[in-house]
Amino acid sequence: MTSQKEIFSDIKEKFEKAYHLVDDESKTDPPSDPFRSHYLAKTILEDLVHSLRETIKTNDNFVFKVFLGFACRDLGRIYVFTEEPFTGEKYLKECLEIVDPYKLKKEAIIAYIGASNEMGIVECNRGNHKEALEHLKRSEDIYEQFQYLADSPMSITDLFGPADEIEKDKGPKEMAKIYTLCTYYMAQVLGHLGELEKSAQYCNFTLRRQMESDDYDPIDWALNSATLSQYYIGPNQFKEARHHLAAATLIMTEFEGKMLTDDMGADVKEAVKENFQHRFADIARCWAKYGLALLNASRDRLMADDDFSKVSKDLKNSKISKDYEFKSLKLTQYENKVTDKYCLTFEDAKLVFIFIAQWLEKAKQYYKAETEASEYARIIMDFADLYNCLAFFEEDPCNQSKMYKKRADFYEELLRLLSKTYYLAICRECLFHCGTTYCSMLSIKLDAISDLGYDQSPTPHQCHKVNSLCEKAIAHFKDFIDSYKKKDSDEFESGIHHEEMHTVLYCYFHLGRLFYKIITGDKKKQLFNLNNSLKYYKLFIDLCEKYSEAAAHLRTEISVCKEMTNLLPKKIEKTLLEAQEEGGI
Repeated sequence: MTSQKEIFSDIKEKFEKAYHLVDDESKTDPPSDPFRSHYLAKTILEDLVHSLRETIKTNDNFVFKVFLGFACRDLGRIYVFTEEPFTGEKYLKECLEIVDPYKLKKEAIIAYIGASNEMGIVECNRGNHKEALEHLKRSEDIYEQFQYLADSPMSITDLFGPADEIEKDKGPKEMAKIYTLCTYYMAQVLGHLGELEKSAQYCNFTLRRQMESDDYDPIDWALNSATLSQYYIGPNQFKEARHHLAAATLIMTEFEGKMLTDDMGADVKEAVKENFQHRFADIARCWAKYGLALLNASRDRLMADDDFSKVSKDLKNSKISKDYEFKSLKLTQYENKVTDKYCLTFEDAKLVFIFIAQWLEKAKQYYKAETEASEYARIIMDFADLYNCLAFFEEDPCNQSKMYKKRADFYEELLRLLSKTYYLAICRECLFHCGTTYCSMLSIKLDAISDLGYDQSPTPHQCHKVNSLCEKAIAHFKDFIDSYKKKDSDEFESGIHHEEMHTVLYCYFHLGRLFYKIITGDKKKQLFNLNNSLKYYKLFIDLCEKYSEAAAHLRTEISVCKEMTNLLPKKIEKTLLEAQEEGGI
């Protein structure tokens, strides 16, 4: 008759073999057979599950049920990993059913929460996020209940030896790790369910748990912290966003000094450096988004007619603001490099501008035009946005116009670089922003002419500048509109989204205005421009009627255009008579 000691020894041996295969041997599995070690471990665990089921029939010791629970949990995980989720789910459910009566016991708590986590992952992978949340909430609830018991959880290896041989830290560390996994997936699932504030809380909680336990991959942790900063930016929580970006930068900087080791081959070192540069470039872009958001929020705050507290997106009472800090990290040196306060003056904005530009330059070192055209384009567009933001704070019209010109230069660089065939969406964005930027410059020039007074006429240089800006804006708006038309046709492509059509309509409005603003003493040219202005205003009105959903927020522009279509025929008629009198026609 087999003794209990011998049974325990056999069980222990099978678990150890399975774990060795999964944790160690699998790292060297060939690409042609990527699950080889997992399949071997699966065979061992299936045999173990079968023998434990038989043992339980004659031996009611709950420890054997716990062993079976662990075996089913591990077998379920392997089936899920090897892309057999339905079989994996069957074993995970068996684990939960067997262990449920003992789930708050120190011997069973790890198996139960582990299986419940895995069920949450299975449902999450299927897109069943509500069901996934239920499993993960159960894990969290059981974890919190166990905490009140002030007991120390036992790992699977603790169950095999006598009490005096139990590793005191192993069970609690494993428990902490599976709960951190639970909070990580809670963050993902809540995000999918649209509960963004709760998702951010769990993201932050997960990062803090990983930091406190010193159990994290530096690059993954830094990237997750930087990504979370982008959530904080939404409600203008710049202090929190800056803190997470500073933490990401510190972790990456520290990791850079120790990421290469002497035992690494040349290829491995190169791969490690490439991955580091890639992810540091991503963090640089997150810093840029932070600065741009701060400048935009500062502009909105200064432009608000009412009390800013009523229009701000700040969530000062948000739960997110509580306990967000990574207290073990010394972040002052990184946080002090940029403000988290709203900019009030040009000097405030300029400091942020310089800081962002430095990070964008870092991002450009990795994302190059010849290898990463789309990402490079987005960085250049951030540069363009940066000049647009700074221009708002500039009080000198001449300097402001120079900043707008710099912005237009960035967009035109991309238009020369990118093929419309392959990068149509980006090119459209550049065309539209180029057009609006030249319109902003035009407004500055027209204001300068207006300030001359009625007794002074604009100089030839001023007229040339106005007309040049009009022509450039017109060319970009026309190209933008044409990009939505069928080839060699004036008809629009089918299926244009109403938001995109809204922008197309807005371009027609601009075209009508721009042709009207051109300055010329030549009556024939003036007639040409006035007729074009009337043509585009009429097209705008007609298209707004045809695409009513797209025109929903253009009521003011429609009103202006209707007024202009009433006034322009009279002006055209008057100009025609003047041209005839001068003999121009």
